[in-house]
Amino acid sequence: MNPFQQGLMGEWRATRYLRRQGMRILEKRYRAAHGEIDLIAREGDTLVMVEVKSRQDGRLDAGLQAVNADKRRHLRSAALQYLQSHPAQQVRFDVIEITASGLRHIKNAF
Repeated sequence: MNPFQQGLMGEWRATRYLRRQGMRILEKRYRAAHGEIDLIAREGDTLVMVEVKSRQDGRLDAGLQAVNADKRRHLRSAALQYLQSHPAQQVRFDVIEITASGLRHIKNAF
C-alpha cells in the first residue's frame, strides 16, 4: 500500500471511529489556501478539527510527533478560513494516530 492509500485508509478508520463516538463528520480533506484539514467534525457545540496520522510501525507518538509547529500553523490557518463561512463558539484540534498497535485519539492535542 502506498502512502496515499495508507492515508485514505487511515481517514476511513478515523471517520468510522469518530461516528461511533457520536460525532458528526462535516468535511473530509478540507482544502484551504495554506493547509488542509483531514476531518472536520461536530461534537455537541464543539467544532473539531482532526489531523489523522497513519504509521505502519507500532511506535506510539510517531504520528503525534509529525504534527510539528509548521503543521499546527497550517492547520490553524485552514481552520480560520473554514470558520469564516462556518462560525463556531468552540473549536478543538484533535489528532488521531493509527499505528500497528491500533487507533489512539488525542483530544485537544494543541
